[in-house]
Amino acid sequence: MDQNFRITSDFEQLDTYELNGKRVAVGFRPSGELHVGNLLSIGYAAVIADELNMELDLMCCDTDWSAHLHENHRPENNRVMKLFYMRDCGCGEHENIAEHRVDEIRDFLEGLESETVDIEVKYLSNYRDESYLQALRNVLNNIDEFDEIFGGGFRRRYRSPVAGVCSECGFSHAKGSAFSEECDELVHSCWSSECSQGFSSTPLDESIGVYYLVDPVRDPGRDVAVHVFGGDYRDAEKGQKTSKAVKVARITDLACGETPAYFLGPLIADDGGKPLSKSKDTGKTVTEIDDLEEYGKELAGQIREWLSEEKRYIPETQIHQ
Repeated sequence: MDQNFRITSDFEQLDTYELNGKRVAVGFRPSGELHVGNLLSIGYAAVIADELNMELDLMCCDTDWSAHLHENHRPENNRVMKLFYMRDCGCGEHENIAEHRVDEIRDFLEGLESETVDIEVKYLSNYRDESYLQALRNVLNNIDEFDEIFGGGFRRRYRSPVAGVCSECGFSHAKGSAFSEECDELVHSCWSSECSQGFSSTPLDESIGVYYLVDPVRDPGRDVAVHVFGGDYRDAEKGQKTSKAVKVARITDLACGETPAYFLGPLIADDGGKPLSKSKDTGKTVTEIDDLEEYGKELAGQIREWLSEEKRYIPETQIHQ
């Protein structure tokens, strides 16, 4: 894999890297029902943390505004949206949809913990320290370099990779916000038809949304040695040449001047090797698994066996149901 940024799918190779830090990190986005592929990535991170005698951070990427289809949230006005951690939970038992998604996999995490390491669940919306804020400033003040990482295509769609929140109505501009270096604020017009604010500004250290490929800028400041991604980060997105993993590494280097190592787990596939994913509405979701705690225990044991060989795909039928 990419040697410049220490990206690998081979645990034996990962074990040869000079790892700086004491944590393994893995994340998921709460943009829909969690999928067995999410559980596989979390499982790999837990086993790797255990094998390396490190701590594990499971990050709910609830600041991720770009993953959401704005038209589905506000069909009458697709220029505005609420961030995940500001959206109501449908069951009424949680503060927001992000907390609902985490609660859905509590039993799985308990089963996994019994066979590996303690898992600390964190929300990106709650993470604030000066190293993170400075990393975001580095990205926003070098937006042309950031755009180059996307082949010059990012700024054709978005104003910036960070979105402020309107203090009047709580909505964000779907295209991101401009950054005022002098005031350390994000500024944008509020396009919500229900809001009379017109113009809004948000201090960088308050409620903001961050495009998902910028989330790993938090890693160096959190002392992360290895970040685990699912196998879909191995490939480039449609119409692009650079893989997601390399993009993350380059963005993190731009933001922090350093990056962790990256481990790419396998994809969930059918018996023919065709990838399954929640975005394609294929493969199991967590609500279709009868005993999530037992599933977590069994998955940990299977991953320990799989870790001895580099795998790009795991047939869903190979995972004990």
